[in-house]
Amino acid sequence: MKMMFIGLGLIGGSMALALQGYPDLERYAVDPNAWTRSEALRRGAVRAAWSDVAEAPLEEMDIVALCLHPQAAADFVLAHARRIRPGALLTDVCGVKRPLHEAVSSLADRPFVYLGGHPMAGRERGGFANATPDLFRGAHYILTPDETVPEASIRLMARMVTHMGCADIVYSNPEAHDERIGYTSQLMHVMALALCDQHLLFDSHGFEGNSFRGATRVAALDPNLWCELFWANRETLADLTDELAGRLAEYSALLRGGDREALLDRLTVSSDRKKEFDRMQGAPSGSPLFT
Repeated sequence: MKMMFIGLGLIGGSMALALQGYPDLERYAVDPNAWTRSEALRRGAVRAAWSDVAEAPLEEMDIVALCLHPQAAADFVLAHARRIRPGALLTDVCGVKRPLHEAVSSLADRPFVYLGGHPMAGRERGGFANATPDLFRGAHYILTPDETVPEASIRLMARMVTHMGCADIVYSNPEAHDERIGYTSQLMHVMALALCDQHLLFDSHGFEGNSFRGATRVAALDPNLWCELFWANRETLADLTDELAGRLAEYSALLRGGDREALLDRLTVSSDRKKEFDRMQGAPSGSPLFT
């Protein structure tokens, strides 16, 4: 079985490394960076790598993994769909599913199977230089199949994800994925950025604890990547940001008000919601959702 990674950045490179030892799998890649290709070959991430997809044997691949930003992944499919052989599995790691899902859906009589994916793992610094085979250990892996995806393709991806060390597989659809990721990931980045815009930031060295470090960790992001992710999901993220602003305004009103018990009640409700969420973490991830 032959698999080609389109892009060997942090996620694509880590996937290629994590799939070392997967039975009967030959790994290949396309990446424009000469150092990345050389290092990937040296570390045994792939058997061969090309700088240009036009030179790569895309037609021979059983699996094609798009490890690109969302719009680049969508553009790739529109440009190269006919080179992906009939029955091959196309997957991706995009943090927003809408652009690629729309591109795939626009193809008439597409010959391949598309199964969207998104590993819930990453680091502040990208690139193959920061790729590691254990990046996905203990992480969720989201799959977004629809009714056209054969069970055999879902099972294949599940086996590969398990080999990579992921804790579990969460099934969703593209729309639900983007809404949930807007809340659990993108909104967290908005919060971190907003905290780092506050006036006390540079006067607070020595006063920061784990709560501050955790809350602001993701603010040291790649602006180009996160601008694209925010923009691709902008309506959902704007709604979530508005809701958060409203919640913060409620706390501000309680702090400025004269009712200490009302503040305690609100803290108790929010704390109990978090404790209930934590108790739910032992629940099964569920089965594929096609609606």
